[in-house]
Amino acid sequence: MSQLVPSDSNEEEEAHPLEDEGGSMGFLDHVEELRWTLLKPLGVFIVSFVLVMIFIADVKDLLMWPLVQTMTDEDRKAFEGLATRNMMGVYSAMFHIGLIVGVGIASPFLVYNVGRFLAPALNAKERMILVPGSIAVFILFLLGCSFSFFLLLPQAIDITIWFNAMMGFQIIWSPDSYFGFITWIVLGMGVAFQFPVVVIVLIHLNIVTVQMLRSFRRYMVMILIVAAAILTPPDPVTQVMMAVPMYLLYELSIWVAAILTARRKRKEEEEDALY
Repeated sequence: MSQLVPSDSNEEEEAHPLEDEGGSMGFLDHVEELRWTLLKPLGVFIVSFVLVMIFIADVKDLLMWPLVQTMTDEDRKAFEGLATRNMMGVYSAMFHIGLIVGVGIASPFLVYNVGRFLAPALNAKERMILVPGSIAVFILFLLGCSFSFFLLLPQAIDITIWFNAMMGFQIIWSPDSYFGFITWIVLGMGVAFQFPVVVIVLIHLNIVTVQMLRSFRRYMVMILIVAAAILTPPDPVTQVMMAVPMYLLYELSIWVAAILTARRKRKEEEEDALY
């Protein structure tokens, strides 16, 4: 007796409705992978945050360096230390201390995991750029944080102390305001130093051109001056110290983008010549 065997072609077609042509992960698999991509650096951040809380006094002394090293003997006499002004001040200061250190430690893990997540969606040429690009992101982040912590913050604090002395004001700063200020300045400059990477990505995606970046120079100067005036104390020295490196990064972005654009154009001409 013969048996009718139904075709299972429809079942095979419906088995993986979200798979790509190459048998890659479906949409839900990508969501799960993205979740783990973000959870791993988040776990590193939480562990780092807890360790900072254990050694909070020592970490606090390290983060006091921009303030302490700018003070003269006369300044130290006028300065009576950081003073909490409300019950939540100490907790806010502890949070900012943990935040700045935790983000700094977790940032390379975030860059690595995001790059690893994006790698399967890129072609071979783009994957070759991914590794040096990830390294550039991390190095620029460290440069931005180091620049603000070792150069920008001491200068800003020194100017502020000078103005207080000129006005005859006693310096009594709260720990939450001090650590909050250095946290957002340090992390903000770390993010701001990613500007060349953003510009190169926009060039690669043909969203902007080198000519557009060059013609936008005068507007960029004004934007950076306004941003420096908002993010730093109201003194021209600190504002210039912030605006000048950012403009140099903009010029560096144009230079790198011009090189990459010339290489891409030359390669396209070589490919056209072959055909």
